[in-house]
Amino acid sequence: MKCIGELLNQEKYRAYGRIAIIENKEAILKVFGFRSQKWLDVWDIDSRILTLFYKSYETEFDWFIVVYDYPSFCADHDIKEAIIWHELGHIEYPVYEQKVNVDSEIQCDSLAIINGHKEGIRKILNLTLKMAKTLNHEILTQMTLERQMKLSG
Repeated sequence: MKCIGELLNQEKYRAYGRIAIIENKEAILKVFGFRSQKWLDVWDIDSRILTLFYKSYETEFDWFIVVYDYPSFCADHDIKEAIIWHELGHIEYPVYEQKVNVDSEIQCDSLAIINGHKEGIRKILNLTLKMAKTLNHEILTQMTLERQMKLSG
């Protein structure tokens, strides 16, 4: 089920068209390979970092940021804003589904940092590294460590 959480302020985010944040638990679980929410609990995964960014095929919107749980996503302002800016970076630096591109991820992190959300990116990367280690996911661990090194400068 798709539930619109908010429409981004085009002036604030210098957005490329109308961008909505939507909640879609099923889509997040499917894309990230979890059969149910129970697995998020078992692996102690913070669902706020499980986000997607899509071009919209609906006339009312140009892009969607898809989140697992909108109220949870909004709980930490630093994380929320960093994710929004990071996802907006994917307009210029796309990473296609089932692909890995650490350079694009670093560019998107940089957009969030330039817009004042370095602490949010730091929090996101810490949560991502925790998830990668919990899942014993070597590629995600290495990518996250590389992103953290770039953040540290």
